[in-house]
Amino acid sequence: MSVFCKFHPIKHNFVVMFLVVMLVCALATEANPKRMIFGKQKKIIVLDPGHGGHDKGAQGPDETFEKNVTLTLARIIAEELGNTYKVILTRTDDYWLDIHARTAAANHLEADLFISIHAGGSFLHQASGMSLYYFKETSGSTLTLKTEPSKPLKSINTLTPWTNIQKRHQTTSQALAELIQNRINEQIIFIESEIQGAPLKVLEGADMPAILVEIGYITNPAEEKSMRDISVLSDIAKGIRSGIDDFFEKVQ
Repeated sequence: MSVFCKFHPIKHNFVVMFLVVMLVCALATEANPKRMIFGKQKKIIVLDPGHGGHDKGAQGPDETFEKNVTLTLARIIAEELGNTYKVILTRTDDYWLDIHARTAAANHLEADLFISIHAGGSFLHQASGMSLYYFKETSGSTLTLKTEPSKPLKSINTLTPWTNIQKRHQTTSQALAELIQNRINEQIIFIESEIQGAPLKVLEGADMPAILVEIGYITNPAEEKSMRDISVLSDIAKGIRSGIDDFFEKVQ
């Protein structure tokens, strides 16, 4: 009897169905960045380089634009985080994003941390120092950082209003800021730093621990020069990396 005469349609259909199920499971694993693979799960870190495109941010005396410094630093941090974390940048080139779109991207990815990167600006060139912010209401309204444009929110979470989401992460956001500050201070000893609670709009709707880091005043000639120094940016990135490690070891 020919081998083709032994073909059994029921068995064949079972094999096809089995292969389809296996393929769907494989695609689902690939599509879900938070799915555990071989018992391991990478934390998702969203880095938000401030400004971009027509929005240059603050400008230094030597015509250094904040938008370029923030993107350069975000790329260095992403490289520093390496294979330990899954790192996503809200923008990967010189283009503008709405403030809410930045935070919404982190929520969509179900990120574990959101870190927005900026540089300070002042009419006083002697203004200096690094600041780390966590979200805290102070006057019943939120602040848009410097010149970054904002659009009205088009949709509201029906379960939790957008303006209330970050409140439940305030304690852990403050802890993240403190841990990163400690580690940056170990790397950068010549720049003073402080932690502040402020109603910053870019942090307001983040449904995870979220902070904003101003790495210094770009309007200060000495600090502008530091921001153009890759070795200084690398030291800041190492401090941020160590602070993130501490956070997941001690807080979450």
